[in-house]
Amino acid sequence: MGKYEEAFSRLGERALARLEGPGGFLAVTETHLVFVDEGGVQRVELARIRRVGRGEEGTLWVQGEEASLQIPLKAFPLEELKAFLEGLKPHVARARRATSTPPPAPPKPPEPSTPPAPPKPALWEEDTPPKRASVELAPEPEPPQGEPAPEPPKEAPPLAAPRGRSAPLALPLRVLALLTLGYTVAFVALNPGADPWALAGVVLGGLGLALTEWFLATSWR
Repeated sequence: MGKYEEAFSRLGERALARLEGPGGFLAVTETHLVFVDEGGVQRVELARIRRVGRGEEGTLWVQGEEASLQIPLKAFPLEELKAFLEGLKPHVARARRATSTPPPAPPKPPEPSTPPAPPKPALWEEDTPPKRASVELAPEPEPPQGEPAPEPPKEAPPLAAPRGRSAPLALPLRVLALLTLGYTVAFVALNPGADPWALAGVVLGGLGLALTEWFLATSWR
C-alpha cells in the first residue's frame, strides 16, 4: 500500500473505484471523488460534478457547482487517468439519482363536504335609512279641446335681501348726547342764582338737543 492510499484509508471511507499513481491517489466513494497528494486530501461531491476537462499548466480540471479539483497529469499514467475519469460518469449519475427529490405523493381523496359555518354577527353595521313612502300627485286636468293651454304663472323675482346700513356715527352721537346732558346739568348746578327763565331755557334746550342726538344714534343700525 502506497503512502497516498494509506492516507486515504485513514479517512475510514470505502472506495468503489481507485487509481494510484506516482504523484497521487484517486478514489470514488458513495458520494465523493477524493484526490490525495502531497498537498493533502481534496474532495468534490459526485452529484455536483458538471465538467471534466483540460486545465492550465498540465492539469485536469474536475469542475463542480461549489468545489473543484485540479489533478496534475504527471501524478498518474495518462491513459489510466483518462479511463478512470471516463468510468466516473455512471457514479455521477447514480449520485444524482440518490440526491434527487422524491416524486410527489399522490393527491389525497377529497374529504366529504361539511356544511358551511353560520356567518358571525357583525361587530358594527351601518343603519340603513328608512324608505320614504312615495306620494303620487293627482294628474293635472287637461284643457278642453280647442282651447290653448294656460301659461304657467311666472315666478316673482326674489326680493333682494335688506342691506344693513353701516353706523360709523352712532357711537360719537351717543357720547355727544351724554356730554350735552352733562353740560346742561352742570350749568344749572353752577348757576343757581341765575334768571329762572334763562335756566329753564338752558334745561329745555340741553334736554332737547341730547334727546335728538341720542335718537339719531339709535336710528343708525
